[in-house]
Amino acid sequence: MQNNINQIAALMANSRSTTVVTGAGISTEAGIPDFRGPEGIYRKLGEDKVMRIINIDTFRQRPELFYEFYREHFKLAEVAPGRAHYVLAELEARNYIHGVVTQNIDGLHQKAGSKNVIPVHGTADRFVCQKYHCGAVYDASTALSSPELVPRCEKCGGVLKPDVVLFGESIQNFMDAQDSILSAQLLIVIGSSLTVYPLAGFVRAFDSFTQDLVILNKGPTSMDHAARVKIDAPGTTGAVLEQIAALLPERGRA
Repeated sequence: MQNNINQIAALMANSRSTTVVTGAGISTEAGIPDFRGPEGIYRKLGEDKVMRIINIDTFRQRPELFYEFYREHFKLAEVAPGRAHYVLAELEARNYIHGVVTQNIDGLHQKAGSKNVIPVHGTADRFVCQKYHCGAVYDASTALSSPELVPRCEKCGGVLKPDVVLFGESIQNFMDAQDSILSAQLLIVIGSSLTVYPLAGFVRAFDSFTQDLVILNKGPTSMDHAARVKIDAPGTTGAVLEQIAALLPERGRA
C-alpha cells in the first residue's frame, strides 16, 4: 500500500486542480451507516419502504409520516466528523484540494472546516420553510427542537423541510458538480462505489487519458479499470489520507 500512497501524494503535489468526490464510505468511519450497508436502513427496513417514505410526495401529503421516520433515522446533528473529513479540510487549507463534491447530506465536511463543498443531495444541517413567499431558513438543531412532530416556521407557520434531495426531486448544484469534476486535473473518489447517478455519470465522463483518477474505497467500483491508483480501504480512509498529507510539502495556505 505504501507505494500507492506515495504515488497519490506525488499526483497531488503536481496537480493544478484537484477535486474530491465523496460517498457514504467516508462517513461510516464517523459512525453513520451506509444506507446500502449491512447496518443500513435499506437492509433493515427494505429499500422500497424507505423510498416511499423519504419521498417528496410523502413529505407534502403526509408530513407527519415523513417526520416520524426522519426523526428516528436521521440523527445527524449528534455526529462529529471523522479523521478523513478533517484531513481533507486541512489539505484544502494547504491548497492541495480545490473542491469537494459529496453525495452525503450529513454536513461533516463543512463541520470539519472544508469551505468549497458541493453537496449534490443537499445538507441536513438546514431546514427551509416551504410556504410560498417565505423560505425562512433554520439550522437543524432549532428546527428539530420543536415539540411538535412536524416542525413549523416561527414566522408564518409553514412546514419546514430539511434542505436535502428527497426521492422524486432533482439533485442540487448539478452544473457546479459537473464542472468541478470535469475540469479537475486530478480526481480523487473516496467511499463511493460510483453506482448512484448522476454523480457516477460525471465521473465516467472524466477523461482518464488526460486526467488522473484515484479511488479509495472498500470493495470494487464501476471505475476501477480507469483509475491510476486504487486503494481498497475498509475503515482506514482517515489513516491513509493522514499518510498522504504527511508526505506533501507545505504550500501557501488559503
